[in-house]
Amino acid sequence: MLIVENSTLYRLKGQTRTAEETFKHVPFIERASCQVCGKGVNTPVLSWPDFPMTEIYTKEPVREKRGLLDLDFHLCDSCGHAQLAKVIDPQVQYGNPHSYHFRASESASGRQSAEFFLNFLNRVIKGQHIPTIVEIGCNDLYLLKVLRGRADLLIGIDPILKNANEPAPKIRAMGCFFEDAVLERRADLVICKDTLEHVADPGRFLRKIIGQSNDDAIFVFQFPLLETLLEGCRFDHIFHQHLNYFSFASIERMLQTFGCEVFDYTINDNLWGSVLIAFKKSEGGSVLKKDLRIKSPSEIHSRFEVFRSQMDLTRKRLSMFRHDPLYGFGAALMLPLLDYHLQGWLSCLQCIIYEDPC
Repeated sequence: MLIVENSTLYRLKGQTRTAEETFKHVPFIERASCQVCGKGVNTPVLSWPDFPMTEIYTKEPVREKRGLLDLDFHLCDSCGHAQLAKVIDPQVQYGNPHSYHFRASESASGRQSAEFFLNFLNRVIKGQHIPTIVEIGCNDLYLLKVLRGRADLLIGIDPILKNANEPAPKIRAMGCFFEDAVLERRADLVICKDTLEHVADPGRFLRKIIGQSNDDAIFVFQFPLLETLLEGCRFDHIFHQHLNYFSFASIERMLQTFGCEVFDYTINDNLWGSVLIAFKKSEGGSVLKKDLRIKSPSEIHSRFEVFRSQMDLTRKRLSMFRHDPLYGFGAALMLPLLDYHLQGWLSCLQCIIYEDPC
C-alpha cells in the first residue's frame, strides 16, 4: 500500500506545503448554496466535529491528530438535494497519485461494481459500436480496457493518470481533473462511474460534458443515492470525499435544467444502493417513477438514531472483551469513519489483519 510521507508536497493556490502542514490544517472552501437549485443552505441536519479524512497513511504512529475537519450535512427543502458544506481542496484528496490509493483493477469490490455497471451499459447501448467513448473519473482505466473492442477511440480522464505510462491502443489517458480537460473529439458515449458525488460544482460539470457531446450521445452515470442511504441507515457512507447526495428528485431536477431525460436506471444493492442512470438530450419525459417526495430533516434524524443505536451496541459488545486480546480483520479504506462513530473503540484491537503486505 502506498504511504503519504511528510516529504510529500502539495501545491495549493500557489503555495507549496508538506503533508504534515496540509493535514494539520486541512484547506477547504465552504458552499453556501444548494448545488442543484441554488437556494441558500439552511441549518445542517447533521454536524460532526473533527471528522476524519480517509486514505491517509504514515510509516510511524502519529501522536498528534491530523486530517480532521468539521463535517456539516445539509438538506435542501426546495429540491431534495443533500450536500456537504465544506469542500476539501481536491489537490489534497485526489491530486497526488501517490496519496489516493483506490485502484479499481486491484479491488475485489471495484471489479464487482464494474461488472454490474458493464451489464447495465450493455443493456443501454446493446450491440452498438461507439465512435468515441469518454470516461470521467476513470481511475486506472479498468472499464475502458474492457470496452476497447467497442469503440474507435476511448478517452479516460482522471488526475491519478498524471505521468502514467502509455495505456493500451485506442485509449487516450488525460491525467487531470475534468474541469481542466480539453477533449479532442466530441463524445458519443459518456461514462461517469462514482465521480459525480465528488464534484464541488456538479452543475458546471454536467454543463461542460453535455456541451462537448454529440446531440445523440448517451450518458451513463453511477453515484450514491440518498434514498437508499436512508433506507439502510448507512450514515457511515457520509464522509468528506462525497460532497453530493443526490435524491431521485434532485437528479431529475438537475438533468431537466440541461434539457436531458433519464431513459433507463437500476439500483446496485450490492454497492450500498448506488443508482445507475442512463440519460440523453431530450425533453420527452423521464422514466424515473420512484417517489419524488422530498425527504425531511426529521426523517434523517430518526434514521440516524437507528444507526447510532447500532454503534452503541457494537461498543457494548467490544467492551465485553476489554481484558482479552482482540484482533480485527480487514483494514478497509473507510476504517477511520467507523472508528469515529464507535468513539475510538477500535483502539482496543491488538492489531488489524490485512492481506496487503505493505
